[in-house]
Amino acid sequence: MKIITIFLLTILFNLNVVYAQTTNWRSIEDSQKSLVYLNLGYDFGLTTKLGYAHKLDAFRPILLMADYSFPMGKTLFDDFKFRLGGQIEIFNKNHFSFSAQYFAIVRRQQTNLVRQLGVGSEVMVALGYYKPKWHLAIELGYDKSLATHLKHSDKMTSNFPEIKDGWFYNTGGQLFYGLQGSKTLGENMEISLKIGATNARGKDENALLPYYAQLGITYRVKSKSSK
Repeated sequence: MKIITIFLLTILFNLNVVYAQTTNWRSIEDSQKSLVYLNLGYDFGLTTKLGYAHKLDAFRPILLMADYSFPMGKTLFDDFKFRLGGQIEIFNKNHFSFSAQYFAIVRRQQTNLVRQLGVGSEVMVALGYYKPKWHLAIELGYDKSLATHLKHSDKMTSNFPEIKDGWFYNTGGQLFYGLQGSKTLGENMEISLKIGATNARGKDENALLPYYAQLGITYRVKSKSSK
């Protein structure tokens, strides 16, 4: 039993990068203007994502969003991923909804050999069935790395003097596709789950396990004027 448990945990912790945020448009009440979310996933190690979203009163449901991912290792802030963007519901009829989201991304990763600082973007569309208490949808997206700055350590340059620091452009990306769903708990809480697969593009290579999974908790805050 212990061996089976270790095997399952190994698979779980080797799932690939966690992608776009899950939103059930029908569970958000008019008075709930702010959303705080916590996601757990894997991105070169076990990571935690903390985020905030603000709902706009516009012609279509819109969320402005920002979140920060960091590793749960010895050094919390040597690697990170920061996203800024939003979501919009484009179409809604008979509980079927089509939405899109876009994020600009800044990420940093460092090893004993090199420090990488990159900028990129992420786009995703979702189509599914949305009810006030739950939703289920399919998602398709692309995480694009636009430019990456490399700064090699002394250990690296001493072994490879010809290696160069600097910016490298159009360094690849990841296509991702899968399923997402959520369940509303009470008036203000929501739990979500998503699973899917990835496919490397450009100069990127597929991960050892080209899959992703995300477990999330969202808390919706009512505006003061609604009390």
